[in-house]
Amino acid sequence: MGSPKALLQFGSRTALDRVLDTCAGFGRPVVVLGSGADEIEKGCALGRATVVRNPDWSRGMTSSLQAGLRALPGDSEGFLVWPVDLPLVAAEAVSELGMRFWILRQNRRQPIVIPKASRRGHPVLFDRAYAAELLALKPDEVPRAVVERHAAEVEEVPAGEETVLDLDTPEDYARATGR
Repeated sequence: MGSPKALLQFGSRTALDRVLDTCAGFGRPVVVLGSGADEIEKGCALGRATVVRNPDWSRGMTSSLQAGLRALPGDSEGFLVWPVDLPLVAAEAVSELGMRFWILRQNRRQPIVIPKASRRGHPVLFDRAYAAELLALKPDEVPRAVVERHAAEVEEVPAGEETVLDLDTPEDYARATGR
């Protein structure tokens, strides 16, 4: 992309600020920073988040997820996994994930709630019960492996295409912003 994806501008907000605003009702977020951490900390309003620096960020998403899980408060019932390159997810979609999660937990389930558009997307809402299994993943294993092992507990929630639209290239960003 040429610069940290977290700092991509959407109006007056960065991609990371959009994500934090959208998940505001889920408790104090844990933000994991890797490459460009100093620049991101200067460019985003992170006072509302617990910031974790992942020195192993170059090993991939699993190491960042694990760094965030180690900082998760002990009383958390669940956690959202939300890569910053999907900043366009609507608050209504996230709210729907939360409602479905709550209903399933009331029924004594340990859900994994995933938005589904043309394919499964993000953010993914995991029950806290999966934290240990995610922490045990090897660096070359992807979190999807845990989802696949617990297919019976996965609940898909219909969602818009913004849940699958990664902003990985300048062209993706241009399309997302209409530039």
